[in-house]
Amino acid sequence: MRTLVTGIAGFVGRHLARSFAARPGEELFGADHLPPEAVRGDEGLAPYLGDYRVLDVTDAAQVLAWVRGLRPDRLVHLAAQASGADSLIEPAMTYRVNAVGALNVLEAVRTEAPETVVLLIGSADIYGSGAPGQKLAEDAPISPTNPYALSKAAQDALGDLYARTYGLNVVRTRTFSHTGPGQRPRFALAGFADQLARIDAGEIPPEIRVGNLDGVRDYGDVRDVVNAYSLLLEQGAAGEAYNVCSGAGCRLRDLLDKLCAIAGVQPRVVQDPLRVRARDADCLVGDPAKLRARTGWAPEIPIERTLEDLYRDARERVRREIESEGRQR
Repeated sequence: MRTLVTGIAGFVGRHLARSFAARPGEELFGADHLPPEAVRGDEGLAPYLGDYRVLDVTDAAQVLAWVRGLRPDRLVHLAAQASGADSLIEPAMTYRVNAVGALNVLEAVRTEAPETVVLLIGSADIYGSGAPGQKLAEDAPISPTNPYALSKAAQDALGDLYARTYGLNVVRTRTFSHTGPGQRPRFALAGFADQLARIDAGEIPPEIRVGNLDGVRDYGDVRDVVNAYSLLLEQGAAGEAYNVCSGAGCRLRDLLDKLCAIAGVQPRVVQDPLRVRARDADCLVGDPAKLRARTGWAPEIPIERTLEDLYRDARERVRREIESEGRQR
């Protein structure tokens, strides 16, 4: 089974590579915008790939040549500008990467490998915000509230169009918030873990800077999310969209309290205006019933373990940084 993965060097891509490569008969080929040396130096990724290519998904000719050369059985499109906050600063770039990049992938499959199963990784941000206590199902209105969400709504619509108009086997996800070891501190929970690890190491004072902590999110573990993607590649219905979520909402303030308890740190919490995102969703919780009915998937990793692993990973990364700086002095 030959599988291509765009965005392989990203947070989810690295977890997916380790999971997928363990399966018998899997030929895994990855592409990302990062240069080869950045991947070869990563022992957690490079051994699992049959080949790695530097790929700009906004370049249609590059994407076409990659798909034509490998003619995959399956393609997982992960490549994205994934930060809502960054999308407010660079909306045009975000749209090019997320919407035009998806269009280029779908066109390449349509013309060069129309039998390929395409898993188009989307975002629940396309729903905007739900009401307190509401679990959003796939038939909820699409109401993007920032450039990132708009770009992913366009991607979702393109996936639907290419399935229904051209008969491609495109399965779409609408993935809710997820975290775990390896996530960049640019994202909320990973950023909290990073600050707590630096407090523990004595690098910064016992103060943690946050954005809006009152929002409610449906957080999953990246390893559970990757398992859902694997099942959807095998069992997802062409043309359909599936929420990937736990169905349980958590306030960010409560998750921060759990992380502080795990770290054994009680910092002063300070709201940083730079971390408060305009038009952020108040409540975003999904209904996983459709995914569960189709594949039998359910999350297996409790949020407490996710947070423990996230903090442990952050502490180890900070330790390595401090050791490296010490050697350079």
